[in-house]
Amino acid sequence: MSLTADTMEVSGRPVLSASKMAGAVIEATGLHKVYQAAGGAETHALRGVSLRVEQGEFAAIMGPSGSGKSTLMHILGCLDTPTSGTYRIVGREVGDLDETELAEVRRETIGFVFQAFNLLPRATVLRNVTLPMLYMRVSADERADRAAEALRAVALDEALWTHRSNELSGGQMQRVAIARALVNDPSLIMADEPTGNLDTATGEAVMALFQRLNDEGRTIVLITHEPNIAAFARRTIRIQDGLIAEDRLNGGGHS
Repeated sequence: MSLTADTMEVSGRPVLSASKMAGAVIEATGLHKVYQAAGGAETHALRGVSLRVEQGEFAAIMGPSGSGKSTLMHILGCLDTPTSGTYRIVGREVGDLDETELAEVRRETIGFVFQAFNLLPRATVLRNVTLPMLYMRVSADERADRAAEALRAVALDEALWTHRSNELSGGQMQRVAIARALVNDPSLIMADEPTGNLDTATGEAVMALFQRLNDEGRTIVLITHEPNIAAFARRTIRIQDGLIAEDRLNGGGHS
């Protein structure tokens, strides 16, 4: 199986590869999110956000703490639901999906990359990368092949593949986490503060990797509060007070 092939099999059924899809990956309209405290007080985290991300885009969602960017990420990642508004991912209306179907979307359509890596510390690199395939009808041989291909895609030294993840540097662990996100050939890579635990030079190397993956056709949404990290993307969407305050193309940040 090639990560850039026209088709692949997911759960035993052929689907179009993420690199060959066309059209909108994300279509969000009028998203509101209201949290209610015990005393009845309401907090409006999102106040009517509408957003469209096309296949092949690299967009950074940026904003300070409390702006609503994390709430938006949770909704776009199908980890939470809006109070009102609609959200479609690769054409599927998320509001129509039950918990089992949402879990399927998270597993097969979205590849997550987190600030804290979220790797199993005592498991090997290969084991960590194969984890997303354990609940799918994928043979052990194919799991190993796909994990190896994903690790090559992120340029991790093959000598490290049998090391436990807690033996790696921060930059190496983030490469493993990105490989894990790639292994099911998702339509969307969602990266939440992926450089937050890295030094400047390592963070820039990880962002250069995201740029290369985007050049290869991957759709990436990055969550950050750092303007210099957002500048690596092709597009910056700035969230403030639960609204989109700015949506612009970046100049010169992505060659």
